[in-house]
Amino acid sequence: MARGNAGASRRQGPAAGFSLLELVAVLVIVGVLAVFAAPRLTATQGITLSAVREQLAANIRYTQSLAMSRGQRYRINFAANSYQITDMGGAPVVQPVTASTAPISVAPVTLSGYNPPLTGNYVAFDGRGAPYVSATAPLAGTATIILTWGADAGSVSIAAETGSVR
Repeated sequence: MARGNAGASRRQGPAAGFSLLELVAVLVIVGVLAVFAAPRLTATQGITLSAVREQLAANIRYTQSLAMSRGQRYRINFAANSYQITDMGGAPVVQPVTASTAPISVAPVTLSGYNPPLTGNYVAFDGRGAPYVSATAPLAGTATIILTWGADAGSVSIAAETGSVR
């Protein structure tokens, strides 16, 4: 009977495993990678705030476009952690992002600091795209909506008369 190489796969000599030098080298490499990766992981707050700001600005433009294309007033209603597009009677419109009539949540971002104050917490647009703060009162000056998340803040502005969003 031939024995073949049945024992050839077994390691001969000292116990199998990593040497101390190999383990230290791996730990140093992981440490260097962690130093460069950690700041990027904590920067997601700013990225998320920026994304919410851009989404809100796009939906304000959508509300204005909807009013102009249909020739009637539509508004965007603001709450602390959400907003919703409705007609002037308050009936919800299908939201472009979610394809539902439910309010769009921006949590943990907070919407506040409406300047000038939005008495009904909304901005409406007429058939020409002009912004209003009530059924009859046009937006008197540039409206600024402040978005905050922790220590980070951003804003969206709506120009009076034209409704231009920045």
